[in-house]
Amino acid sequence: MLCPRMYSYAHMTENGPGKLSADERTFAVAHWGEHTRGGGDRVAWELARTFAPGSYYVGWRAPVDTPADLERHQLIRGNVFAWFLHRPGIPRQVAHMLGWQIAAPLRKYDVVITSGNEPLFYVPPDGQCWVAYIHHTNRRHSDQIDISSKSRFPSLRLLISTAMRTVFEQNTHKPDMFVANSEIVARRINRYWGVPPEKITVVYPPVDTERYSTTAAANEAYYLTLSRLDWHKDIDDIVGAFAELDRELVIVGDGPERAKLEELATDNVRFTGYVSEETKRQLLSGARAFVFNGRDEDFGIAPVEALASGTPVLGVAEGMTQYQVIPSKNGYLFDRSADGETIRKAIDRFERDGVSMTGEEIERTADRFSKDAFRKEMHEVIVTALDAADVTPDWYPPDH
Repeated sequence: MLCPRMYSYAHMTENGPGKLSADERTFAVAHWGEHTRGGGDRVAWELARTFAPGSYYVGWRAPVDTPADLERHQLIRGNVFAWFLHRPGIPRQVAHMLGWQIAAPLRKYDVVITSGNEPLFYVPPDGQCWVAYIHHTNRRHSDQIDISSKSRFPSLRLLISTAMRTVFEQNTHKPDMFVANSEIVARRINRYWGVPPEKITVVYPPVDTERYSTTAAANEAYYLTLSRLDWHKDIDDIVGAFAELDRELVIVGDGPERAKLEELATDNVRFTGYVSEETKRQLLSGARAFVFNGRDEDFGIAPVEALASGTPVLGVAEGMTQYQVIPSKNGYLFDRSADGETIRKAIDRFERDGVSMTGEEIERTADRFSKDAFRKEMHEVIVTALDAADVTPDWYPPDH
């Protein structure tokens, strides 16, 4: 049984009739689902550590390891739901649509913080304060809808996209506050879901920047990229670029594209698969530069981890990556190309000109994405949401 944590905001609020002082409020954190130990999972874990007593709810769970300091409780249960949840696409979405609406264990809490899109189907009790942290919008149904034209049944895909947009437009106004992981996602929440800008704030995902640092004995012999090896990370363009370079590329991560990438790779490309956190930190701080080609990333944690390690980033000029890199200071930007030519040019320029910042200065450019910054800003969001949810009449005496 999840035991609620009493989180103190006593210095920020006053009691009123039927109102709990802030330090008496109970909190629950609920994440849409775990499956890859990805960036969204890490946000949910930090929310749980900050607002709940080392435990949290999850819509569904795949067989992945949970951090030892956290306990999770599955919300969507039953054999029928289980059958749907383990089938991607429409079946899984239907299970979320039905399973999240009541989410009975959440209803007893004063404040609920959800993570992901699927919890937006939740219908909260009237007196509950709700903050929704959003990692991305349904991009294949919104800004990337042109992908439908390349599918086998484009008209059917467009019909599904229309239905999904309608569903989310009807289910995205219940939270008291929305938190987007970047300014880019905040704009999409407003544009595609119709949420008013005043209900949206940006809090960057927490990166454990203090665990990364530059090393005086940096190897500087290899370039590094780190991500799940999936189609939208476009690692193949990086591999193609290094086929024409006399430099080593180390690829950290695994995924469905690995076999294809290994076939494309030349002898100067090395695959490590997933590595331990300690090994990852060593590879990041020892790299000559970090190369990132993720397609229009909503945020992108790996480049921030590289910066926190004092390692320059060569990144594609899209999504949040274009704002994480300060050209010629902590790295360089390149335009997307199908053959890796722009990546090669960025590497050539880096080899020729270097960057103006020292490792320590590069490290400091990641401070705004730290866990401390995340906790502080989320606390402020909660206070704002509690104010928005307060229905005390203006005329009621504050001293009663």
